[in-house]
Amino acid sequence: MSDMEHPAPDAATAKPGIGLVVGILVLGSSISIMSTDMYTPSLPDLATWFDTTPARVKLTISLNMLAFGLAQLIHGPLSDRFGRKPVLMISLAAVAVLCLVCTAAQTINQLIIARILLGIAAAAEAVVGLAIIKDLYSEKEQVKALALLGMVIAVAPAAAPILGGYIHVAFGWQANFFVISGMALCAVLIVGRLLPESATIDPHALRVSAVVRGYAALLKNADFLLHTGMLGVALGLIFVFVTGAPFVLIDMLGVPPDRFGYYQAGIVLAFFFGSVLASRLADSWQAMSLLRMGVGLVISGAGVLCAVILFGLTEPLTLTAAYMIMTFGMGPLFAVAPSRALRSIDGQAGTASAMLSGIEQTMAGLAAVAISVLNDGSARPMALVTVVLACILIVLFQRSKREDVLRLRCDRIA
Repeated sequence: MSDMEHPAPDAATAKPGIGLVVGILVLGSSISIMSTDMYTPSLPDLATWFDTTPARVKLTISLNMLAFGLAQLIHGPLSDRFGRKPVLMISLAAVAVLCLVCTAAQTINQLIIARILLGIAAAAEAVVGLAIIKDLYSEKEQVKALALLGMVIAVAPAAAPILGGYIHVAFGWQANFFVISGMALCAVLIVGRLLPESATIDPHALRVSAVVRGYAALLKNADFLLHTGMLGVALGLIFVFVTGAPFVLIDMLGVPPDRFGYYQAGIVLAFFFGSVLASRLADSWQAMSLLRMGVGLVISGAGVLCAVILFGLTEPLTLTAAYMIMTFGMGPLFAVAPSRALRSIDGQAGTASAMLSGIEQTMAGLAAVAISVLNDGSARPMALVTVVLACILIVLFQRSKREDVLRLRCDRIA
């Protein structure tokens, strides 16, 4: 038996502190987030640079997200077979190389292909992070860890577009990818030295029959699918902003590229404070109460956004304020929904985390594609896609409440 097939040390006897694990996961996840968010202020100028249309430029975001979502279905079983740590390190090294490939693109098609490959490489971060938290901590600890992760990781998408805007204006769009490449290389070294291995290696995890059987079981798990769908809708709402807002704010409303990041920072800081609230309430509130509050705020913000756009009130501040209501509600939602999705899963946390993140990211990617396809030079596509996503979220939450009632009845009978 090879060293890789030995199980990881028992988490119960050597469980690292939540702060250490979350700090390391923030580092890895920030690289993935910044590979898109540092780049968004450059989007409008890329249409001129590559002599192409805004719709094709948007594909560098939407297809990247689709690749990011689908690739997680591979990274999950890989992390079950070889461990969380090596999969994360190889992913970060690939991100460093592919960022350099992006800088060498001579046509928009070359950049689209490079961004798709970058999405595939960066996909491991989301899977590995969630799997490690599932490996090490109880459900209540998971809620606290995820709230803390969301709270700290909010700094990356808040700072990235601001930094990216200034770098773009000073040095050009390629410079952002050089910065991300250097950060990824540093992250490889830090993760290799400090991140504990939490997985119990499953030598059969990559067998086709095992992978198919694992994913098939997840697709029959209503609790898993309902809460994963909520995460997908919420992330889709974020990527409606990421894909559509640069063109609305910069091209339509005249916001300078180096100022765009401040508006995105506003919505991310709202998520930060929503995560702070979730972390503070995690010990005293039931998970369903936190989830109800989060969903209610997201739906309210979606309604405000649609009213702002459809009644001709679209301004940088009104658009951002509507999104801040939504992302504040996403703090509790993102803290609770993952642990509820995984609460009925035993073993193969990597596979389950991959399916969760894969569905979540694929739904977000489809929302981004919809914004690209429906592009008409106005903010109306953002309102349309937001309405559809909000309706889906309402249906999923109602089903989740019914699922909770059924689980409670089963527990009483048992």
